[in-house]
Amino acid sequence: MISQMFTAFGRSLIEIGSYSTCRCQACSNIFELKLKVVAHSGEGLLNEVGGFSILSGIDTITVHRLLKNSVTLDEYVLMTEAAQRDLPFPAQAGMVEGSETYAIGTFKTFLYRPEYSTEFDEAAIRESFSDSNVAVKILRDEIQNEYTDVACDPSKGFHFNTGRRASEINEYAPEWIDFIPSEVLESFAGMGNPFSLGSLQPGEHVVDVGSGAGLDSLIAAQMVGVDGNVIGVEMTAAMIEKARAAVDTMGSGQVECREGFMESLPVPNDWADVVISNGCLNLAPDKSLVLGEMFRVLRPGGRLQIADVTALKPVPSEAKQDIDLWTH
Repeated sequence: MISQMFTAFGRSLIEIGSYSTCRCQACSNIFELKLKVVAHSGEGLLNEVGGFSILSGIDTITVHRLLKNSVTLDEYVLMTEAAQRDLPFPAQAGMVEGSETYAIGTFKTFLYRPEYSTEFDEAAIRESFSDSNVAVKILRDEIQNEYTDVACDPSKGFHFNTGRRASEINEYAPEWIDFIPSEVLESFAGMGNPFSLGSLQPGEHVVDVGSGAGLDSLIAAQMVGVDGNVIGVEMTAAMIEKARAAVDTMGSGQVECREGFMESLPVPNDWADVVISNGCLNLAPDKSLVLGEMFRVLRPGGRLQIADVTALKPVPSEAKQDIDLWTH
């Protein structure tokens, strides 16, 4: 089991090095990291101090002391006698007995240098962490961080227009937004006006992809009326919370806010008469996948109304790999 832990650590270094976009000194030298384990078996006391959980007790102090030891190996497991007794080491494992002396006393120790596999198919590992999977998760995390700020701190200032100013620039009719709660309007971050492509009709089913704090969903609900339905799909929890609160405040029972990704919309096939999206598609690495999902949920003859930013020339691969250009 110990050897498996060291093997997993070595593999994880390759994985992290494959998808990390950070350029700090630590991440640049990720493959220089070594795994050193200190183990002790005993009891700890968990106390609440000033709202924080503090682990204390003699055995806890013992572990802290052992972190500063005399072992010079790059990788190892250093155990106290109690830990060596309790941990399931194989019978053939080579242990070196020793001791560590501190002001609180001398501890008998057992040093184990693990033998583990360092044979990894690096090409296969790196491929499994390509742009199509883990890199997408990293991008989503960064986007969620940005739009959590838009939801929770809308006055912070962003590289895109927000709030009433954004609605005015995108020519939203005053009668559309006058009834919208201010908490929703202040977190609006649309790039255009999907309703400029055509009004929605009473009784229609609408999907709002990347619905944010809910402005477009609530406007759509006003247009389709009580006989229509609107599903807003959003991945950022803070935005969903804000949108759901507004739906409750306004009593807009025909609006449902669902958590999900635009690449896998939580909506049945052929459900929507209209799919709208505002400032969302540009954040998708695989835009064809998102468009495929939009057409999947549209009924035959349905309408797709997208407002977004576009590039007038191909984006270089190097730029696509710069996460700051996606989010800042």
